[in-house]
Amino acid sequence: MVDFSQLALRRCEIVREIDEIKSMRKGALNSKYQKVRHKNGEVAVKGPYYVLTKKGAGGKTASTAVPAADAPHVQAEVDNYKRFRRLSDEYVDVCEKMSLLAGRGAENTHKGGP
Repeated sequence: MVDFSQLALRRCEIVREIDEIKSMRKGALNSKYQKVRHKNGEVAVKGPYYVLTKKGAGGKTASTAVPAADAPHVQAEVDNYKRFRRLSDEYVDVCEKMSLLAGRGAENTHKGGP
């Protein structure tokens, strides 16, 4: 069983880890390739071309071209966002457990049935 002080320590660690994240972006970075047919019939593959895709307002997907030189930096920012989301979820879980241990939890009043 985890005690209150361990949870409080983990909560502080999560805040510290979140504070270390200096930049982030929502979305996914994808690489695209384009097939090009030359006049002589040969097919060449060009790319990769990088595209940052994310959901915009109203649930519509928006895509933005990313220069190849910026792709590693953008991918790191996308990874940072995923890390932020994971840490945020863990922070909420830890706070809920702390509330339960402190006796401020919701009582389970559901008896079952319709």
